[in-house]
Amino acid sequence: MEPTPEQIESLNKNIEQYEQKARFRAWLFTIIPLLFGVILLSYTVWQIQNYGQKLVEVQVKLDKTTTELNDSIIALQDARKQLDLANTDLTAVQGKLNTTSRELEKTQKELDNIQKELDDANEELKSANVFLANSYSIDAIDEKNSLSFFPIQSDVLYYIQELQYSNVGWNRNGFSEVEGFNSPNFSVYVLQHFGLVSGNYNADAKPWQILEPANELSIGDIVYYEGGYSMFYYEINRDRFVIGMTPLGIIAQRLNFAPILGYLHVPYQ
Repeated sequence: MEPTPEQIESLNKNIEQYEQKARFRAWLFTIIPLLFGVILLSYTVWQIQNYGQKLVEVQVKLDKTTTELNDSIIALQDARKQLDLANTDLTAVQGKLNTTSRELEKTQKELDNIQKELDDANEELKSANVFLANSYSIDAIDEKNSLSFFPIQSDVLYYIQELQYSNVGWNRNGFSEVEGFNSPNFSVYVLQHFGLVSGNYNADAKPWQILEPANELSIGDIVYYEGGYSMFYYEINRDRFVIGMTPLGIIAQRLNFAPILGYLHVPYQ
């Protein structure tokens, strides 16, 4: 049975409607991805532009930071140069300071020595005042008459007076008639001159290290005093005096011119 024209026309309409729907679906399936692609592409472009702008900002900041870093490096290099110069100057100053310190130490030692010499001079001045206040004048005739029974002791006194007239002077470290003497070694020198002590002595000689102590004084014995003075003892017309080396030279003093520490026996024969 052949289809009727009406059936054929209905069939054609159905086919035409199916084709229209198919074309719509195809267009719809095509345009949606395209729209999504356009949107995605637009977003991507926007993101790229945004990131590009940020990249430019970051690059500007990076350039600024790089410039500041370079400036800091230059400043650091300058600071190191200044520090090196400062260290050089400091080394020079330290050297000068050390030199100055040594000079100050030397000056201080010199001042200490001067002060010691001044103190010694003051002590000697005080002693000189004491010596002047207690000086004793020996009368030659009385001396001869009073010491006639003590020939050796008298010879010792005459010898001391000869040295006095020869201006043999005071010297803390001397031990000769040219150099001078201190008080203890002058006594030893005189004793040694007369052979009253054995041994060969020098400027360090002390009579209290050589002679025996005495309980009572006899003519020609030695009296030693506070301050280290060592003097020969004599009596003239019942005047008791001592004679020996002092900072004022060889002078005679009254017996008690200074605190007495002891007596030393001289072995006269």
